[in-house]
Amino acid sequence: MRFTVYTQYFNEKNSRRYGRKINKKAAHNFNEQKLVDFMRSINADFEEKECRYPRVPWEQCKMYTVEADIKKTTFLKMFERRLGS
Repeated sequence: MRFTVYTQYFNEKNSRRYGRKINKKAAHNFNEQKLVDFMRSINADFEEKECRYPRVPWEQCKMYTVEADIKKTTFLKMFERRLGS
């Protein structure tokens, strides 16, 4: 499956309304290197691009196009658990 992941999903300053997809406690522990390491650990192919998230167009962020054997929601839940621990 191919899906996109924006770094704004993990920005603790964003409310869920503005696109944060994980809880604040896990978002507090986020950095981009952890995301890249997680994608490598599940053997996902990915590309990185500079962009702007549509709900927060005034901030720069990164977009990852991910090719993996899992769904996007499963990916986000697994990554949230990894950040929370």
